[in-house]
Amino acid sequence: MKTTLVIDAGNTRVKLGVFTDNHLKEVFYFGNNDWNKLKSFLFEYHFDQSILSSVRSEKETNWLLQMMPNSIHFKHPGVLPINHVYQTPETLGSDRLANVIAVKNLTHTPALVVDIGTCIKFDVIDEKHCYLGGSISPGINMRYKSLAQYTGALPLIEEYDIPPFIGESTASCIQSGVMHGIQGEISFFISKYASQFDNLKIYVTGGDAHCFDIQSKKGIFVELNLTLIGLYHSINAYAI
Repeated sequence: MKTTLVIDAGNTRVKLGVFTDNHLKEVFYFGNNDWNKLKSFLFEYHFDQSILSSVRSEKETNWLLQMMPNSIHFKHPGVLPINHVYQTPETLGSDRLANVIAVKNLTHTPALVVDIGTCIKFDVIDEKHCYLGGSISPGINMRYKSLAQYTGALPLIEEYDIPPFIGESTASCIQSGVMHGIQGEISFFISKYASQFDNLKIYVTGGDAHCFDIQSKKGIFVELNLTLIGLYHSINAYAI
């Protein structure tokens, strides 16, 4: 049995997936205060191969690579198994790229990825599995923080529940504006993409995906480990 470790180092946490014989067996999470635990994990376990995707700082990314000296660093689309027309591929986030590689392997139709986390990202591939691009906007926490930091009196909100539509206090008005605003944004973008691509399949992922009523809609698939799956499918591109 070949065991593969896949690491997705996102902005707010590091997510590890262990694949055995092409199946995702276990998932582990490490927060920003868990670096010693992560170090112990990497020293303790043996893996036949590994791949790292990181959107963190250069210093933290290099630390992870030092912990895994034989790991593949997933960072550039030039050798990866997907065509693209993206004008600035050198700036394309590795998590976004991994997501579209995952859906390329999951469907034969056009596909849209909705990744709801630190940022809200939409990425689309067409019927020829060519990556076209998408959009990026602030996520929940980023919107709350910007309202508190760039105004003189608005409080910092940390509630992630969907509130009543009409806020009855300043705090609930902020919560309504952020949460219902994102819900409306997601619905609008999905509708817009669906109008442009026939037989579009939609995949939802990201740490905050559970906050919104998306998965109940027809034709939408929730796969919270989409980035890990895309990284796993990419590993063979480096073995050529």
